[in-house]
Amino acid sequence: MMPGPTFKTLRRQEFRRYFQPSRVLLGVLPASTASGVNIITLCFSMYCSYKPPMMAVAIHKHAASYGLAQKTGEYVLSVPGESLASEAMYCGMQSMTDVDKVKRLNLDLAKSQTIAVPGVARAIANIEMIRINVIPSGDHLLLIGAVKRFGVNTDSKDRPLVSLGPNTTGYTLLLNKGIHRLGVVGAP
Repeated sequence: MMPGPTFKTLRRQEFRRYFQPSRVLLGVLPASTASGVNIITLCFSMYCSYKPPMMAVAIHKHAASYGLAQKTGEYVLSVPGESLASEAMYCGMQSMTDVDKVKRLNLDLAKSQTIAVPGVARAIANIEMIRINVIPSGDHLLLIGAVKRFGVNTDSKDRPLVSLGPNTTGYTLLLNKGIHRLGVVGAP
């Protein structure tokens, strides 16, 4: 082997600097709230199949949506843009056990075409999902679903939200609360 670079061991929070940004999604799950849904901000997401199209998201075990994900048969993954930055931050920091986020934020919901769960009306896109599996993964639950429909608002000019690490060079930082930073690609 040839001598190479030295790799330093870092803690998870320090590693964020090198492993960010990540795409932000809003998970819309059926819930026993006045609005009928709960919205959770998700930063751990990925495609996990092209044919059929499938996606996976991780939900923390302390989130109220953890239990919802285990019970639901369908849900929506909404793609928030910069105009939903404050709502995304709020939905990531508040629990449905304390507040109906849709009612509190006065969010409009959009009817889905293939499932009963609505999406977020102001989102760039609403991905209609059918749950395939849930897998415990450490302190999270991996929710795996098949995409039934990619519904895109082609009139939207919003840039998709990303979760940023401490280095925000090349991004526009929109909101910062503690370690949580939401932004978009591109300088201001």
